[in-house]
Amino acid sequence: MRDTVLLEEMSWPDVQRAIESGVRSVVIMTASIEQHGPHLPTMTDTAIGYAVGERVARRLGKTLVAPVIRPGCSDHHLAFPGSLSIPTEVFIETVMAYVRSLAPHGFNTFILLSSHGGNFTALATAAQRLRDEFTPKGVRIIDLGGPEGLTDVMKTMVEAAASLGAPQDVDAIHAEVTETSVMMLRHPALVHGDRLAQGYLGRLDRQELFRKGLRAFTPNGILGDARGASPQIGEAVLERLTGYLAAFVQQRLGQG
Repeated sequence: MRDTVLLEEMSWPDVQRAIESGVRSVVIMTASIEQHGPHLPTMTDTAIGYAVGERVARRLGKTLVAPVIRPGCSDHHLAFPGSLSIPTEVFIETVMAYVRSLAPHGFNTFILLSSHGGNFTALATAAQRLRDEFTPKGVRIIDLGGPEGLTDVMKTMVEAAASLGAPQDVDAIHAEVTETSVMMLRHPALVHGDRLAQGYLGRLDRQELFRKGLRAFTPNGILGDARGASPQIGEAVLERLTGYLAAFVQQRLGQG
């Protein structure tokens, strides 16, 4: 049998055997289908979600990865063709439906993460509703949501790129050197290397960004600078982000 932690690649007997062997945790990664500049595909956040989710699950051990949720909350990208968005309540209910489906099978720990900035606030709401519903049943809900979670994830990614000589002078990142580098590592055929460009740089109010939409700030859809991206930076970003997220989860589980 293929060595996989992806739930969608497993048959139901495979999942049952995993549960019987002690697998009790599930990573639920939320992502998007939205523009990522002129050089990256609309599935970029989804691809990054799978890459990070799989690494986190393997780092934690005894953990599977649910199918990455997409589309997400991406209204601020809809001015760019090809972007999709769902209402916040639909997103929240989808996250909750995952847990309601899987908890009765024997999973008792759900790790809610996001590879898309627009999901973080709604993810925190979903997590609180799930805790209200499932904590009395002995099910743990761990989330890295809310504005602070988004800040921590972006900071971790930017620090990884900066350590290899590609700093980003912007208050929010999107389709720049970190995401471009991960896609060069994971899906090089989908990256248009001849279209790498600089986007919006400098100070930025994220709430204003969400309210007005990216096109009001960056005509090409990039926040930061995609130039200088490389697979090596992509590996550094994935490794540092995986380490940060795994440590966060372990600390919440009392293992750190």
